[in-house]
Amino acid sequence: MLSGDELPGSDMFVRFPEVDCNRLPDQTVLLFQKDTSLAVPVNQSGAAIWEMCDGAHTLDQVVDRLAEIYDQERSRIEQDTNVFLAELIRLGFVERRPSRA
Repeated sequence: MLSGDELPGSDMFVRFPEVDCNRLPDQTVLLFQKDTSLAVPVNQSGAAIWEMCDGAHTLDQVVDRLAEIYDQERSRIEQDTNVFLAELIRLGFVERRPSRA
């Protein structure tokens, strides 16, 4: 899905203010892009990633946190997180901020 393009681990991600996050009773969320009326349901792990798209967490930090929560190989978590974030970027829900390093 990423065509071999991995997002740099030092990059940070920031939610766009035009996107509302509505928590559902089952701990999933519904992301709603007000400008386009696009609604996307997101599972628990996606909701955790969304919460960390605050401009304060690098991709590596997001993956580290998910690895603490979920009993999966870190490489799998990293791959899934890359795909999910790439999709959020494509949909216009978050923007990537490259590290200044």
